[in-house]
Amino acid sequence: MKHDKSSRLSPNFILGYLFILSFIFISSVSIAQSPVNFSGSWIQDTVKSDDFYKSFEIKFLITQTPQEFKIKQTYSMKGSPEVLENEYSYTLDEKVTTRVIEGNTQKNSAKWSADKKILTTRSIVTYGTEDVGFTETYSLSNNGLVLTVVRSNIMPDVPQVKLVFNKIR
Repeated sequence: MKHDKSSRLSPNFILGYLFILSFIFISSVSIAQSPVNFSGSWIQDTVKSDDFYKSFEIKFLITQTPQEFKIKQTYSMKGSPEVLENEYSYTLDEKVTTRVIEGNTQKNSAKWSADKKILTTRSIVTYGTEDVGFTETYSLSNNGLVLTVVRSNIMPDVPQVKLVFNKIR
């Protein structure tokens, strides 16, 4: 009695099939990687930061959930009691959110890098017909104790500023 070869699976076919399944599985795991959590209180490290903000004491308070990234930025001149605070809120679904501040429209958005280790935020305020704003990229050191923020103005000729923060709690 002869065996029909077409009804048997060859070892090469099985190995190829397993390779493809494992590739799909590994790809889906990397896509589902958890994003970095930037939550915490941070204070500027003036030694590691660019010179632009060295005369300020800068603190960031970041709260982050799977849906939202909120940041409260506090700036004060060294030795001065005056404080300037900015607060920004971004949804982490890559949608643009808008709000009206003093009659002007502010648009905020956030986007994760492919590996979910870097978050890039964008905040634009429209004054009449002119847009003013910035993007910021947030990244953490491997131990989670150093936050690096690179701020870029949307105006093309304004240089980037790198701020480095140490976690304070």
